[in-house]
Amino acid sequence: DEEGANQYSSSFEPVAARLIVEPCTSNTGNDSKRQAKTLDLVRVETSNTYIVTPPMAIDNDCSGDQQGDSKRQKLSETTPTIKQQLVTMPARSIGVVPGENSPSCFFLDPMVLPQGHFANKLRTVLSQWVYNPLEPPSTSQFGYTTRELAHICRSSLSEIEYALSNRVYGAEDALVIPDGVNGVTRYGMLSEEGRQTVSMAIVSTLLESDLDLEWTSSDNNMEKTMELSPLMREVRSNWQREEGADNELADEVVWHGLRPIVSYNSVCSKDEIPKQAQLIVEEVAKLAAHNVFLRGTPRSASGWEEDEFVEAWSIRLPTMADKYQASMELLSGIAISEMVEDKLQWRYFPASGLPLNLSLRIKSMLAMRSTWTVEEAKPYFEKMALNESEIVALLKSHKK
Repeated sequence: DEEGANQYSSSFEPVAARLIVEPCTSNTGNDSKRQAKTLDLVRVETSNTYIVTPPMAIDNDCSGDQQGDSKRQKLSETTPTIKQQLVTMPARSIGVVPGENSPSCFFLDPMVLPQGHFANKLRTVLSQWVYNPLEPPSTSQFGYTTRELAHICRSSLSEIEYALSNRVYGAEDALVIPDGVNGVTRYGMLSEEGRQTVSMAIVSTLLESDLDLEWTSSDNNMEKTMELSPLMREVRSNWQREEGADNELADEVVWHGLRPIVSYNSVCSKDEIPKQAQLIVEEVAKLAAHNVFLRGTPRSASGWEEDEFVEAWSIRLPTMADKYQASMELLSGIAISEMVEDKLQWRYFPASGLPLNLSLRIKSMLAMRSTWTVEEAKPYFEKMALNESEIVALLKSHKK
């Protein structure tokens, strides 16, 4: 229900003891360097403490948000002209708890936010708005704005904006919902069917295209690039032909599929589509591997034998520079291998499909396979910034 899903207020978690301080807007031009702060209320005590402030100067030329920075100046810093405008500020108690008569003292500690501290919540909230490119939504209120996401995730607005602009941990799958009417950026997630069809269209386009494609390895520079718009047009055309769709694939959806496999210079948000880019060899090979697992049919029901998989994989690889041959090491975090009747087989098990919650992720991994080495498990915790000892401890604590 599209209208009901947007009533996010009913799903708010109670904010128990957290203060979020957003950076103030000023005319100094340094706003980008200001960071939001999140503080936890650790205790409240009865107090007769009063805050006494010296006389302060008021600058009548300032208004709005700028007053907080400019209207108060210390006596030692004021000029003779401003000194004539000094106003004595009365002493004030620190605060009174609602329902209490006595003033109270509030103790706030800065909260050290771990990497992706709202990742699981953000991904869960985004998944409430699933965009199907074959059946685009008719309402312009589809998806959440950044302010709504910040409110639901109990995080500062600047943290959410940074997470979405840079597609950090927990926001990698966020999709800008196409909207050519209001101009308000809203976010959701691409449906699994949509993701697969777009990926297939990209692989087909790279295999069939007559465009002069520019390839790079992950450590190469951006000396020679290609125009991205012709490639996007071909992907859109291939998708429409393969799916028999009446509608066109939106640029936002095409870019959502292309962004992980291209290298480009960007100084703004990753939502902004660049004009020039290079295809990353390893990422294209990984995308082709995903397509083998999703669309291919192995001879054995238990999985792909390695030789069989390599053959199917090579067919889906476009012609790349330097006669590139994909390595099985690229399947790390995409599939797992095991010996079945003296033959090595591969089963699809993408890290991107696992829960972001550590405990649930471990349980999913152990349900797939009871024993994991540290090297096998590493790719599944890569974005969680865990070291080897922490991974070992997690595996041991959850193993039956």
